[in-house]
Parts: sequence; C-alpha cells; structure tokens
Amino acid sequence: MVLNVRTATCTALLLLLSTLSVFASSSPVRIMIKPASEQVAAIRYQTGTKAKGSWKEVDGDQPILSLEAFDSAQEVLFVQQKEPGRDWSRSYEYRYDTKTNSWDVTLPDPRKPLFIDSMELKPYALFPTSSSSTLYSSVIGGALKLNLSVDEQKPLYGYVEGAYSRGPSKSDWVDVMQAVNISAGFGYRIRLGKLVELAPELGYGLVLHLLEGDLDQDGTDSLEVFVDQQVRVAINFNYTFCDVHEFFVAPIGVLLFEKSRIAALYGVQAGMRFNF
Repeated sequence: MVLNVRTATCTALLLLLSTLSVFASSSPVRIMIKPASEQVAAIRYQTGTKAKGSWKEVDGDQPILSLEAFDSAQEVLFVQQKEPGRDWSRSYEYRYDTKTNSWDVTLPDPRKPLFIDSMELKPYALFPTSSSSTLYSSVIGGALKLNLSVDEQKPLYGYVEGAYSRGPSKSDWVDVMQAVNISAGFGYRIRLGKLVELAPELGYGLVLHLLEGDLDQDGTDSLEVFVDQQVRVAINFNYTFCDVHEFFVAPIGVLLFEKSRIAALYGVQAGMRFNF
C-alpha cells in the first residue's frame, strides 16, 4: 500500500500524514513524501525505537519509502531531508496511534542557523583591459572568503573576503605591484541540478596598493602605499561532491576607482568551499 505524505515549511519542517492503519506485517509499507522544497536532493529514513541504525536513502525526485515489517505499536519512523551543500536535517519522529488511527509527529527544536555558513579558499588570476594595461600585465592572487547566512533555507547570503595579489608592472619606475584588499557583498544561489548551483555575487571594498620601486626616480627603491575603492562581480558555478565540500569556478570582474580614472580587470577564480 502507498501512503502519501505532504510537507510544509514554517520555522521548522512539518510532515502531515493521512490517517491509515499500519500494522506489522510481512508486506512492506510504502510511503511517498513530497519534499519540503524543489531543492531537496535526497531523503533518508530508518525505523526502530531509536535512530541508531543504518539509514536508507532515496532520491528526492522519487521519494518513496519502503518500511519492511514496520511494527506500528512499538517502532518509530525517522525521516531526514537534504539539500545540495547542506547537511542532513534533524530527524522527525512519526508514531502511529492505533486508538485514533492517525500519525503523530514529534518535531525537534528548530536549529539556529550558523552565522558563518561556509568558508572558501581560492586562487585567482586577473588581466587588465586597455584602461589599465599601462600599469598591470597580470595579477595572481589568493583569497579567504566567509559566507554568512541568517537562514540556511534561503538562497540569499552575504560574504566578507580578504585577499592578497601580486603582479609585474609595466611601468619602468615600479618593480612589483602588490595589493591587499577586503570586500563585502551579497550572493544569490540558483539551483541548476541536484549537485550544480549558480551563484552570482556583487561586492564592494577597498584595495591597499603596495608599490615597490623607484617612484621618485632618485635611484633608490622605496615602498609607496595608496588606497582605491573597488567593485567586484563574480558568477560562481558550484559543484557539490560530498556533504562538506564543494568545488567552484567563476569568471570575475573588478573595477578600481582611482582619482583620475576607473581601471578594469577581468579574470577567473576557482577553489574549494567548506560547509559548516
């Protein structure tokens, strides 16, 4: 027999089961679940008195649970759902009341989302457009990025990022161009498949340029420092290959607002995301 299960979301996930008697028998009890959202990629479940056994996993597109010899008088049905890049939800416990011929569900306390949702480590390469090609020939850098979330179920997130970059200069009086930058912004996750996600990002920050060379043209190298504002745009393509790790690659563009002009650079970044 098949038992339809519908879901609704509020502050916690709630599953509503129709009233249908379930008895221990040799024939399996089949339950169909409607996932809490279109982003749910998998559902896992187990039965017993405690959720200490092995989980059985089903695809989010065909969420049919098969309960072998389920004893409604003593056993409990435990259900968890999962979205790409997220950990499994907490267990929801379902008990069948033989007196009322209905299911009762026990919801766990809502999990408070972590403020820091994930961390990224990434190298990147930038190349100047014609407006800034007289200063830079190329830029190689690395960054540490923290993604911030107030609700793990929502696709909008914030981030802060710190980076260091270095590149050769085209100016005769500058030997090395270095920069330390920090930026903050927002991103929006768009699911393209079970494991693939698109996330455009827009950020604003400051760049501290460190120029080493003979800027005064007096024959002595020195270090000069100046600050620019920057706007960064990226389109991340994320691939989830386990619960904790994601690989991503993204085209990026950077605008540097200098006193007399706007310098533009474009390039690519790639790296690993570690989900908390």
